Amino acid sequence: MEWKATVRETLFQMLTAEEKSYMEECEKAIADNYSSSFVRIFSSLSRKLNNSKDKLVSMVQSDDNPLIVENWTVLRLARVYLLGLIEDQQEPYFTFIEKLFNYADMQELVALYSALNIYQFPRIWVERCKEGIRNNIGPVQEAIMERNKYPALYLEEEAWNQLVLKSFFTGKEIREIYGLYDRNNENLSNSIVDYIYERDSAKREINPMLWELAKDHLPPRAVEILKQQNKTSPELLEKN
Repeated sequence: MEWKATVRETLFQMLTAEEKSYMEECEKAIADNYSSSFVRIFSSLSRKLNNSKDKLVSMVQSDDNPLIVENWTVLRLARVYLLGLIEDQQEPYFTFIEKLFNYADMQELVALYSALNIYQFPRIWVERCKEGIRNNIGPVQEAIMERNKYPALYLEEEAWNQLVLKSFFTGKEIREIYGLYDRNNENLSNSIVDYIYERDSAKREINPMLWELAKDHLPPRAVEILKQQNKTSPELLEKN
């Protein structure tokens, strides 16, 4: 089953009959003329799905689904699903989606960034992804950093490394970064080692995942710090 159909089926199972009917109206309006209907639909969806919007929904992860849906609200999933229905040529499409980003409230931004991997013309959203990483809104950062396939698939190494490092700085769920191990690299390891030195000098706790990502490129000083940690791993030490 094509991913949109799978998402739709999952979403509609969570809705009341009235809400399903409204979503069907939205689908038709977007197909007829998204540019004149979508902003109204997107901004009013919280009211229209009032009975179900806060329910949590998860989907079994699969390679053919561009989304990783885990404990999303129904409202978030509905917004992302509707975003996936927009189709157009590159220039008007990009301009329209960018306007949504520019005028969105926080919950809408979470949905917009959650949808990065379903937008048409995927490479034109790299700068938008970077901007989201730089912002200081926690839920927005989480929508990009955690359980989102887009960064691993499209960010260049420097931007990817910044995402991983910032996820440590801001206390995100590191293990939920899609592609974390596949995109691990020596430059990231070197930056992590510098961060380990800073944490050690400040007598602050060192996240075990820092060691996990840098384990193949630990210089002697870092190995000595590792030996002093309560959670020292023999497997890590044997590699150095």
